Amino acid sequence: MSESITPTEAGFVSKVAGEEHPAIFATTVCSIVEHGGELLMVRQLNREGEERWNFPTGWMAQRDEDGHIQVPEHVVNRNLLMETGYAASGATLIGLSLVREHDTDGRRIGTSMRLNYLSSQPRQTSYAVADPDILGTPQWFPPAEVEHLIATGQIKGELTAAAYRHYQAFRLDGTVSADVIDTPN
Repeated sequence: MSESITPTEAGFVSKVAGEEHPAIFATTVCSIVEHGGELLMVRQLNREGEERWNFPTGWMAQRDEDGHIQVPEHVVNRNLLMETGYAASGATLIGLSLVREHDTDGRRIGTSMRLNYLSSQPRQTSYAVADPDILGTPQWFPPAEVEHLIATGQIKGELTAAAYRHYQAFRLDGTVSADVIDTPN
């Protein structure tokens, strides 16, 4: 069976065995910012409506507001600025997670990709947070404290823990790591 994916006005179309259908594959980008040995995190609500810590993360549309195809390295730093007031001049891919979402009956209902980046050379450009999903002021944590937040369930979810594992692997030996995460919807 051959498959091809081609761009169209409305997005991408996947063609499998001669049959066309929209290629649905959502992507989020996550920024891990390190400065002075600490990592930047924000407060957000998890699926249950509880406040938890997360790395600055956001959905990536295929195209920007002007219709241009988006590049993840640009989107991750633009999202970082909106959620924290910090700008970064670079972004290095350090890991990715394939996310398989399931309903309460265990049926697969979606797939998405999380791209985790190490954003470099942060500088605070604003003290304002322009994203209404962020609760309070972003905070810096030493890695040991991030590990404590993960161990005590104070993070947004498994994707945040996976991003931290990708950060650890990259810092250890430059490895870009990947995993598959199954989540309920």
